[in-house]
Amino acid sequence: NFKSDSLQISLYDNGEVDGDTVSVLLNGEVIVAKQCLKTVAFKKTIYIPAGDFQANIVLYAENLGVYPPNTGLLVLIDGEERHNIRFSADYKKNSAIVLKRKKQ
Repeated sequence: NFKSDSLQISLYDNGEVDGDTVSVLLNGEVIVAKQCLKTVAFKKTIYIPAGDFQANIVLYAENLGVYPPNTGLLVLIDGEERHNIRFSADYKKNSAIVLKRKKQ
């Protein structure tokens, strides 16, 4: 669940840095293309229009790194709330997160 109109996402490699690369889609649109995951976060702010009550984030594995599968950590910051989401993907399946706006 989220309440803000903007969310900050941070992407890290989860575990050993092995060259994992991901793309991130928000409601079907690429918002991060072929980002290599590292120990230092890649950060992006995403905006969700006030009238939208749901958002879908898909983390798509561009490669499997040295040690398959592609693994990462997505940190989602919604105002004061922080959510740590570990994800895993390969060439057959990806990770998805459904965000729903909290009713005020």
